[in-house]
Amino acid sequence: MASLFIGENPRLEAEYEEVPAAGMCAVITHPHSLMGGSMDNNVVMAAWDAVLGSGYSALRFNFRGVGRSGGTFDNGIGERADLAAVVNHLDYPVIIVGYSFGSWVAAHFLQEVDVPCIFISPPTAMFPFPSLKGFNVWAVAGSLDQFCDQAELHRILDRERISVIEGADHFWFGDTEPLKRYLEKKLDLIRSISY
Repeated sequence: MASLFIGENPRLEAEYEEVPAAGMCAVITHPHSLMGGSMDNNVVMAAWDAVLGSGYSALRFNFRGVGRSGGTFDNGIGERADLAAVVNHLDYPVIIVGYSFGSWVAAHFLQEVDVPCIFISPPTAMFPFPSLKGFNVWAVAGSLDQFCDQAELHRILDRERISVIEGADHFWFGDTEPLKRYLEKKLDLIRSISY
């Protein structure tokens, strides 16, 4: 695993693990910067394990103003630019695995770039999401998620692309194993689809 900085204005702190034969890299985005979110979050780390266990290269990073990343929080606008800088840094085809606020940033990034995404606990009760029907996006949330409005999730995504894990809440404490199993299945599916 390599620690690195990406971009210049601001410089973004990242961790990268290359799987040479992978052919794809998963970029993992973290929850809300002002609510303690960082690339070391428990769900981000569960996604990291699932990505590497599925044979993908993996990159996680801190949005501006978090950890050793430069800059300050920018209400999702600058964070979208951060995600673009990370994706453009990679020489591989990319999939984005976005958790919470990180999925909202990715949803807006997808209005400009077509890459497959998996959203974990998209906070549809907190932030307005654009419609992603017809996009290569899948979402998973816990049945007890405090910040994911299921009706709103069904408004923005095709029903067959939504999965609910019973008993899990937004933070996945004690429930990261079923989340990892879900991610591994979806990552295998995405690998089988040609983009």
